Amino acid sequence: MEIDRKRIVALARDLIAANSENPPGREAEAARVLREHLEAYGIASRQIGSSRRPNLVFFSHEGRTGPLVLHGHLDTVPAGPKEQWEHDPFAGEVVGGRLYGRGACDMKGPVASLAEALVLYVESGASTPLTVLATADEESGCSGAEEVAKSGVLSGVQFGVCAEPTDLDVFVGEKGMLWTRVVAVGRAAHASRPEEGVNAIELCIAALRVLTGERYSYEPSELMGSPTVNVGRIRGGVKINVVPDRCEAEVDMRLVRGQTLDGVLSEMRARLSDAGLGDTVRVEYVHGKPAVITPLDSPIVQVASQAVKSIIGRSPGLCAAPYGTDCSVLQPKIGIINVICGPGSIEQAHQPNEFVSIDDLVTATKVYVRVADQIPKGTRAHEP
Repeated sequence: MEIDRKRIVALARDLIAANSENPPGREAEAARVLREHLEAYGIASRQIGSSRRPNLVFFSHEGRTGPLVLHGHLDTVPAGPKEQWEHDPFAGEVVGGRLYGRGACDMKGPVASLAEALVLYVESGASTPLTVLATADEESGCSGAEEVAKSGVLSGVQFGVCAEPTDLDVFVGEKGMLWTRVVAVGRAAHASRPEEGVNAIELCIAALRVLTGERYSYEPSELMGSPTVNVGRIRGGVKINVVPDRCEAEVDMRLVRGQTLDGVLSEMRARLSDAGLGDTVRVEYVHGKPAVITPLDSPIVQVASQAVKSIIGRSPGLCAAPYGTDCSVLQPKIGIINVICGPGSIEQAHQPNEFVSIDDLVTATKVYVRVADQIPKGTRAHEP
């Protein structure tokens, strides 16, 4: 198997140059770059979703799926102020063996590795179909993966490898996410006579103390760790000399095994009621995804771990991701059992001067091809 290092870098640079910041969400150009690259090697794709924000499914065998899908996303977080960057975030500069740019590791570079793996797999003449998925809108809620799940195009696929950056460790799950809005409603009054009003900011602060003071019930797990909670934004009031009649806070909670979205929401509302705040403060659901976990004895965990060990010479660490990925949709909605394994470090993601080692992109490609070759072929190819 001869990996074309220059081909990986060229595609990754072209993908970085195709600005797909989300928000606002503009993956169409990155999708075009990826589609045309793989079409040049005779690999066809199917588009799911709108032409402005497409999801692309690539097939090694004329539209048929097999037991495995390799997947990544086309969008990135915004680059932020360019003055914070030493390298142009959309130039894909290569310096000292590193590729720089927004999305270099999260995840234009890894997507280029997936594309190279698919090209090599097709060239090898393998008989079992392999699928590669590139989604839109992963960074703002995984709506692209939701569209793919609803389409049925991946029905019958058993296993998945998500190429998010893990330093090629094998992550066997991820924490869930629950975003809520805490809304406190008071009564306005002149600030010189506060006793005539009800201060919504004070109500909101009291509610947040109740809601974040103690952990919610969960099932302890070494792999997933503990749940977390963060108050990310708070706003209220209209002027310094007015008693505020409304205050809102936005809360980010990362869920683990034993916690469900409905269960935590119910517990939050019960806490407010028990504290006597149920009539003045409410909790609104904003967005959520469940925690997912893959059993350690699953074939995808075993094959991915063995592939990494055979190629880089060390056993990969096994843990769960503290962040969210498309696995939170593909696993519960389709039944695809996933691991997360990709080049680069999550510490570089969403940062100025984001980078990925080119050597890591090449190594990841080898891992993906090895996984595709070794994954159990016990199911028949499926034609959507």
